[in-house]
Amino acid sequence: MTTPIPQNFVQTIAKQRGVTDAELETVFMALDGQSTATIATKLGISDIAVRKRLGEVYKKFQIGGNGPGKLSELRHQLLFSYHIDQGTSDFSGGKGSLLKMAIGHRQEDWGQAPDVSVFYGRTEELTTLKQWIVSDNCRLIALLGLAGSGKTTLSVQLAKQVQNEFDFVIWRSLRSTPAPSDFLGSLIQLFSNQQKPDVPLAEPSKRIDLNSKISRLVEYLRKHRCLVILDDFEAVLRPEELAGHYREGYEGYRDLIVRLCEVNHNSCLLLVSSEEPTELALLAGEKVRSLKPAISSEIARGIFQEKGLSAQDQELKILLSRYGGNLLALKIVATTINEFFEGNVLKLLEATALFIEEHISNLLAQQFDRMSSSEQEIANWIAIAQIPISLATLREQMLVNSSLSDLLKNLDSLGRRSLIDKISEGGETVFILQPLIVQYVTDRLVDQIRAEVLETVKTQGIERMGLLKTHKLSINIAKRKGDKGEGSRSILALVKTRLQVLFVKTTGSEEPLNILNKVASELEDKSILEVGYARENLAQIISEIQR
Repeated sequence: MTTPIPQNFVQTIAKQRGVTDAELETVFMALDGQSTATIATKLGISDIAVRKRLGEVYKKFQIGGNGPGKLSELRHQLLFSYHIDQGTSDFSGGKGSLLKMAIGHRQEDWGQAPDVSVFYGRTEELTTLKQWIVSDNCRLIALLGLAGSGKTTLSVQLAKQVQNEFDFVIWRSLRSTPAPSDFLGSLIQLFSNQQKPDVPLAEPSKRIDLNSKISRLVEYLRKHRCLVILDDFEAVLRPEELAGHYREGYEGYRDLIVRLCEVNHNSCLLLVSSEEPTELALLAGEKVRSLKPAISSEIARGIFQEKGLSAQDQELKILLSRYGGNLLALKIVATTINEFFEGNVLKLLEATALFIEEHISNLLAQQFDRMSSSEQEIANWIAIAQIPISLATLREQMLVNSSLSDLLKNLDSLGRRSLIDKISEGGETVFILQPLIVQYVTDRLVDQIRAEVLETVKTQGIERMGLLKTHKLSINIAKRKGDKGEGSRSILALVKTRLQVLFVKTTGSEEPLNILNKVASELEDKSILEVGYARENLAQIISEIQR
């Protein structure tokens, strides 16, 4: 090479920019002064292929323009970086120097990132994510999934493993919902070495000010290869509406995402969220990808071994099925087995179908409360069914006939929240909630139905009924499963148990049943438009209690 830069240094900095082995081999020969024709002959490829490889290298070093000057600019950048790395102070960077960061002087700011000294498995997911970041140069990667699925821990472990590929590594949580302008300002200040950033302000338009900050941030992401992790992204999204829409005043985060996905740079934004922003579906492609972490038997076994537990393969399979691969739930279950079941996994499996302690319940409540009322209604129907439910059945059973478009929007929104799975069964597409969500929604349903029954007994009327009017507890979709409605009876059985416990402690069941029978008889001549499913549901509850 005519340049005095050692090849191992060039290799290091080129890899940091995402240059492939084939591109690196070609650029070494070009830096050595060999023509494209000579390189093509030696490598056994065409002239066009050589130019294409070199073109990719120039892109990765943010070198534009045409002609032989691009190779000179590349040599200049490499030489500048090498002198900085060697601590030479009398070297003048000159025009066009973009590589201001010295190798070995990486800047890291982990914010409040959690400790990952204990980490289980995830080999396949880490391999995939590293491929996307290092080799494929993805501009944005989204880690999506329910709270407790291990997204945050995975993001930190991933960042630790790829940090040497970046000039800057920055980890931030949006849980405190910083305003977009403030958040961008803090990043720009970090990149500018804590100096007050020279960002032009436009008054009175805050929009222009925000765009100028995004533009300035993009400049830094082009100059330096940066990994920025944004955790708890769902905090800036609007609750109680369909998933993925931004809170008022936080639309700037959407502008940031769109810009970083569309413009050319060598950095990566890792977005961690329990809810997928709507724009990601449109932006998804070669440079924008998403992944939903799954929990394998390997991870479950690691969790149990840390707690001093051993589990058979079949027991782990059952646990993974019941808890839908929720990492936090499995950790809590392992502790419970130790404390209450003498470390015997089988005893817990036999004692309860699904165990949800208070912390998990609170996390699920936060997720459920973010849903729109229409999404909650669909979740209730699927929980009542207890088995996968088809689109046609949903439309048939719901009292308020939603348009197909609205129903699909709601199902898509539930999918963006990672709450619902879509599967093929018997030649049709059916939908099922995650196991923990089914249990949580079922518990809420039973509590509400029990309260409505007690109000009916107290008022001897149906004026305060809600769910008992809108949802059919005996939903009959189990025929295709051949089990004659066992799923629907489970909701009724739970309601019966809770009512009987209360009746035994108070007046007994005879008087309440008489009142319920009286109310039900008064509904016999009423149409479904007047009373909904109230008459049918009361009859089912009375029959269940009398068994």
